[in-house]
Amino acid sequence: MRKRKIKKTKPMFKRKRSPARTVLNVFLTVALLLGIAFLGYSVGKPIMDFMRNRPDRQASVTTPTPGPSEPITTPTTTTPPPDTTPVTTEPEPEPDPKKGILFVSLPDSQSYDAVLEQNIGYAVENNYYGIALELLADGGTIGYNTANESAIKVSAVSSQAINSLSDAAKKISDAGLLPYARLSVLTDHILSWADKSICYLFENSTSTWLDNSLAAGGQPWISAFSENSRSYISSLVSEISEAGFAGIIAGELEFPPFRRSDLGYVGAIVQSADRYTALAEFSNALQDTLGSAKSYAVEVNAEDIVAGRDEVLNDPSLLNCNTIYVRYDSAAVGTRLVRADGTEVSYSGLGESDKATVVFRSVAEELKDSGKTLIPAVSDESLIPVLSELGYDETMILIY
Repeated sequence: MRKRKIKKTKPMFKRKRSPARTVLNVFLTVALLLGIAFLGYSVGKPIMDFMRNRPDRQASVTTPTPGPSEPITTPTTTTPPPDTTPVTTEPEPEPDPKKGILFVSLPDSQSYDAVLEQNIGYAVENNYYGIALELLADGGTIGYNTANESAIKVSAVSSQAINSLSDAAKKISDAGLLPYARLSVLTDHILSWADKSICYLFENSTSTWLDNSLAAGGQPWISAFSENSRSYISSLVSEISEAGFAGIIAGELEFPPFRRSDLGYVGAIVQSADRYTALAEFSNALQDTLGSAKSYAVEVNAEDIVAGRDEVLNDPSLLNCNTIYVRYDSAAVGTRLVRADGTEVSYSGLGESDKATVVFRSVAEELKDSGKTLIPAVSDESLIPVLSELGYDETMILIY
């Protein structure tokens, strides 16, 4: 069966637009475009200004997502482990303790200045704390060139005397040592020959008392009761202090060895039970002259303390000084002491260390309520460790 063909035919007549219609269409199109443009400008501009001027506006940064990367290989540095071995520092060796005050006695034949130089060197080498010069010897000899007219007049100054006392004190101090002086204060046999105002006299007489007959070499003694005696010794103390010495040790603060008959000759002043007060007053006068800035001590024999013969310590409260040097001499102590009450103390069979220990314990017991500081004075240096164990200050021990 044959398909039927359909023919499309064009209209026979084409509709024709009028010019007015064309103009109107163009006008409407232009108006529409202008309206869209106005509307877009009116709405879009405020939005753009707001977005642009917003105070907290933040820039949007697009961070690219990193892709897979190759692993970074850091070169390995081998650091040695810290040294944990403790550092051992050798401790500084402790200096040897000072071992005391070296006593230098007045020489018989050598220059005292030369002897002092030698002893300064020895004291420094052996680590001593100080030096004590004998400036008034037992018997009244003076160990330095004093300005005291009475001493010069009776030639009490030793021919070997120290030339300048201040120079001597300075030499000791410059060597790192402390300078001390020791005085035998009540044993003068020189000025007491010439000046009757300072010595013991027979009662109601101008005759000088002697400790023995003149033929047997008897000597006069300086009196603890005499004001002139105090003035004389005090003048020496003043010179020593002004020369720069750190302190004074006053020895032989005692009465002469009066026999029973002597007490009757000299009279009431030495017979009195409280005569010991004159010793304390004499000591206090010297201390006052020295001054509180310097050290002052009294020296007493150990055997006299144990036996109860130390009259200057009958009432320690009368002494203004705080320090008592206890002089220990094994030979002087002996093997037996008789106390004032008749009892005996025996040291028989004891070695030297044990003997010194017993003696110093007895001394400490006798003076335990005195309030005084006790310091040993010894000639045997081997006793220093023993004394140190007993609690004594090794630095201040006087070594004869």
